[in-house]
Amino acid sequence: MSRRRSTYKLILVGDPRVGKTSIRQRYLGEGFKENYMVTLGADFVIKRFGDTVMQIWDLAGQPVYKSVREGYYKGAEGIILVFDVTRADTFSNIPKWLSEILNKNEEIIPMMLVGNKSDLREEGSKSHVHPHNAEKYANELGDWSGFDVPYLESSALSGLNIDDIFSRLKEEIDSHKLSQQGA
Repeated sequence: MSRRRSTYKLILVGDPRVGKTSIRQRYLGEGFKENYMVTLGADFVIKRFGDTVMQIWDLAGQPVYKSVREGYYKGAEGIILVFDVTRADTFSNIPKWLSEILNKNEEIIPMMLVGNKSDLREEGSKSHVHPHNAEKYANELGDWSGFDVPYLESSALSGLNIDDIFSRLKEEIDSHKLSQQGA
């Protein structure tokens, strides 16, 4: 008897230079690269483990790529919204990313809020995003979307919570799929 393969289409979105590519590379076991490389449009990778296939779409955050990004939202089953904890403006732009996604994908899908670069946070800095504010926003997203929206802080440099980002989102997607089957 053959086992059924589970495939997940995930998209990483957020402002430029928040660490989306570094998160993806760390998750794939490629380590951390110091040099910043701009994602041109989108970058696509697959990670397989057991009967699970993760299609991970790393979408460029620059405004010039908006029309390119829009084509990748269709069929996405999970969203990883990434901001840089050391740059409050990237956190403030998360609603813009949600709006862009919802304009092209009418269905609200499971999502994860990720504050990256936690290793660079300086205590007491006014420009950094406090974890309490991000957790509060994740709860508001959960109330709005009807999904549990986990918030995790990560460090692509140290690997903090990188695997958890993808495993928690996978759990949320599985739960959503089960609830749709029962509906």
